[in-house]
Order: sequence, then C-alpha cells, then structure tokens
Amino acid sequence: MLEVEDPNKIFRVLIKFMDEQHVDSFLNEGLLYMNNIDYFKNYEDVDVALRGDVHEGLAASYKSDEVTITLGEHVIEGAVGKVDLRYDHEGDTNIYSMTKVSDGKILDAGENGLLLSEKFSSFGNRAVLIGGSNIVEFERRLKAAVSSDENIYTPREDGIVAKQISYLDREQHHGQMDTFDKFDDYAWQHEWRIAFKQSKSNGAYPLKIGSLADIAQVFETDSLISQPLKLVPHNL
Repeated sequence: MLEVEDPNKIFRVLIKFMDEQHVDSFLNEGLLYMNNIDYFKNYEDVDVALRGDVHEGLAASYKSDEVTITLGEHVIEGAVGKVDLRYDHEGDTNIYSMTKVSDGKILDAGENGLLLSEKFSSFGNRAVLIGGSNIVEFERRLKAAVSSDENIYTPREDGIVAKQISYLDREQHHGQMDTFDKFDDYAWQHEWRIAFKQSKSNGAYPLKIGSLADIAQVFETDSLISQPLKLVPHNL
C-alpha cells in the first residue's frame, strides 16, 4: 500500500514581506537583518499581535491553578491567570521571520483557497516569494552561511536553527516553551523562524547568505494577499 505524504509537511510557499527599500539587499546579498528577542518583546505596535510580542522568549507558561509557588517552607496562595517563566539569556537570541505555508493549510481553507491576512501589508509593500524546490535551495544557502560563520552558535541539543513555529493556546497551554513556540494570536503569520545566538554583538545581526535573485520573485504585497493560494490538479 502506497503511503501518502502528509500535506502539512509539504511546503511550496515561502515569503518575506518587507518595505521596498530592503528588497535589493535581500535579493542581491541575501541579507537577513536579524533583531533579537528583546527587540520584539519590547516593540510597541499600534495593532495587537503584529510585530511585537510581550511573550516572546518564554521558557514555560503554566496555569496558575495547576502549580504551587513556594518560598522556603511557605506556600504562596492566590495566583491567578498564567505563570510565565523566562530565562535571562533568551532575550539575546537573534531571530528572522518569514511566512511559510503548507499544502495542508491551503487544503484546510477549502475550495476557495487560502487568503493571507491583510495584516501583512503592515510589514511592507513588497512580498518576496520563494517557491517550490527553490525553498530547498534557500535553506541550503542558509545552512552553508550559518555553518561557515564562526560567530553563530546554538545551545539547542538538536542543533536546529530554522523551524516552523508551533502555535499554542495561551489559556490552555501548561508546560515548557522554546524559541519556536508562540501563542496562537499570531497563527495568521504562518511563521517559519530562523533563530540562533551569536558572539559578535549584543543587538541585531546582519547575516548574509548570498544572492537570492535566481530563486526569488518580487510582488506587491497588496497584490499577493488579494489572491487566494490554491492547489490545482494538473489534469484540470
């Protein structure tokens, strides 16, 4: 019996939304300007759940009624809401976010296709799209650049520096979190994240992975998000 590949693990759409003045450096140098978690944790948006995220970098989030807080031999009662834990060093992790959509998400949207959120227009008036097998090539160039940069390292045991974000229910989640977890207010972003630590600076890190002009296409953001993503069989 033939095994059918999980459509949620098939990705053929990778997009970076940006202002037009950043397009040339992204295409010609592969410049990924990576701010750190503290930057996004303290970023103030006009709209909620856009760029800024006060919960960025949490190590864990627990339901208060399912944990006991002690101080020496004293038990502290009366906690409400969520108990959030954060490591001091996590804020210096540099991250870069892109939008990566699986076939599964497109299928789940139904026959009319998947419309990307209008909120993406707040990220910039240009959308740089890398599609199909070119995503594999992008990831190859990224891996090569990270591997050859002696300033970059990751404390993760699995060595992963890029991964699809897992979205969690803020109220229901009770457990650990890491750099690749966010609450589901941000699920509309379909975020694929690059994340690592580096020893060169305390702030943003400009990672250059080389020209992407041969594998990327540029669209106007409003034009791209106005059209639904669809899976169309070749025999139709």
